[in-house]
Formats: sequence, C-alpha cells, structure tokens
Amino acid sequence: MTMNEDFQKIKDAIDGANEVSVFCHTNPDGDAIGSLLAIFTALKRLGKNVRAICDTPLADRFDCFFNHECVELPTKCASDLAIAVDCAAIDRLGLASKCYLSAKYRVAIDHHESFVPFGQINVLDAHSASCSEIVFKLLKYMDCVDKDVAKLLFSGLVTDSGCFQFSNTTKLTHMTACELMDFGFDAADTIFNVFRATEMNRFHLKVRALNKAKFCFEEQIGLIVFERGDFEATNTTPNDTEGIINELIDINSVKVAIAIAEVKEHSFKVSIRTKDPVNARAIAGAFGGGGHFNAAGCRVSGFLQDVVDKLLREAELTIEESKR
Repeated sequence: MTMNEDFQKIKDAIDGANEVSVFCHTNPDGDAIGSLLAIFTALKRLGKNVRAICDTPLADRFDCFFNHECVELPTKCASDLAIAVDCAAIDRLGLASKCYLSAKYRVAIDHHESFVPFGQINVLDAHSASCSEIVFKLLKYMDCVDKDVAKLLFSGLVTDSGCFQFSNTTKLTHMTACELMDFGFDAADTIFNVFRATEMNRFHLKVRALNKAKFCFEEQIGLIVFERGDFEATNTTPNDTEGIINELIDINSVKVAIAIAEVKEHSFKVSIRTKDPVNARAIAGAFGGGGHFNAAGCRVSGFLQDVVDKLLREAELTIEESKR
C-alpha cells in the first residue's frame, strides 16, 4: 500500500469521525509537539471536535508553539479516532496509552526505524528526518496547511534535524523546509525560539550539569547527570534538560554523549547522542529503549552509580563494535 493510499484512509477516517484525539509521546520534544499541534490546528479549522493530548505537562520552552495552551493531560478518553505522532511504540504514549487504545479507530504516524506498529493504520517513513515531514505530506494531501500549521511543522523539522546539522538531514529535508517557508512565517525567528532562546533557570541548570561533566574511554565518552537536587536548586524539571547533551557531542574527541536525568528515586531518563559510525540506538536498545542511529533514549531503574556503570560499559562495547 502506498503512502497516499494510507493518507486517503486517514482522511476518510477523519471525515467520518465526530471526536478526534491526537497524541504524542511522553516528555515530548519539538518534533512531537509540532506534529501534534499541526494536526490539532488543521483539524480544528476543518470544524472537527479535536483534542491534543500528552501525558506530560509541556515545558515553558514550548510556549512559542501556536496553540500550545490547548494540549491536555489524558483524562476523558472517548473518541471516534485517535492519531499518535512521533511514537515508536505504544508505551511511548505513557499514561495516555489507555485513552489512545479506547478509540474506535487508531492511526500511528512515525519516522523511527525501531517503530513497532500499534495502530489500525500505521504510516512509517524512517527516511524522514522528522515526523513533522510526514505530517506535512498528510496535511498537504488533505489541503489543510496554512501559515500557522506550516510554522509548527517547520519547528518540528528543525528540531529533529538539529537545524539541518544532524546526519539524518537529506535533500528532501531542505526541500520540505523551503516549501514550508513559502507560507510566509518568520523562519529566522522560529529557529531562534526553538534553538537559542532560554530562561535563566535553565541556563543555571546547564551550568551545574556541565560543571560536573565527566569524560572517559580516552575522552570518547562524555557524561552529564541531572540529579533531583539540580532541579530543585534551579527550579527546573527533567523537561528542561533537552538539548544540553549536544554540548558534549560537539566536542571533537567525544563519540558518545550520555545525559542521565533523575525523574524520581531510582528512576532515570537517559538521552544518548553519537557520531557515525557509533549506533546510539544499539546502546539504548540494550536497556529496552530506541530511537535513531545518532539520537536515542531509554529509561533505566536502579542506583545512580550502577546505572552510570552499565551505560558506560554498553557505550564502550558499542564504540568497539563500530570499529569492526
């Protein structure tokens, strides 16, 4: 079945639905929020009763996203159609998974190679740098892209492509960006808000974390740890750690960067970034996680030092494996 055939089925499902719920993954990034709100905004303007649902309150940095205030926590579950975006597996919906599964008809749209189908219609394009690119194709097929929708999708695209710096960026990524920019929003201002604008408390969190950064395995591995005390001291949350890991992977000698954030006692969110040919997804996969070749993540439980030791050991093995 072609992607356009899938798009037609999704359009038919939307046309026939009275209540539509759109979902993104827990602890969302800009691509997840951009994709979520783009569909929400487009369907709202088509006159649909639509809700945008995420099981995690949005970080302040997403205040620049159009309709960000419309994102709800999962409460009421009844809907005719559920659409999940940027989720490689059903468990990535977190507490919203029950609401998603309660819908009469379910769609999943994703771009991760580790995607495990969980919808009645599953649209996967692992060659896309972002889920926003796939959502743009869908909404363009439905002829419901406007300036606000385009800006949301551009925000998602530049997030997951690292503002066109990551290795997942292709000619099509640039072509899609150009097509989105034709809708007339301020691209430079959008990039500033997505990538550079920051609050003072998040700056202090970054300083604390980087001051404790450690390097090992001949400085090929960089590690930062965000403990609950760091969040309390700076009035931040684990959501505010997004992007700080890039400070480590930018260092010439570093092949693997690992950021560990303490979510609750003995429970940690782990982000992994790598340079080619080291596979971040392989490291995360050893702990039940997933993602992309150069950007992946997982959740790990245990005592902090044990978690650190296990991650460093897996990173070393993966670096050695990449040399073979």
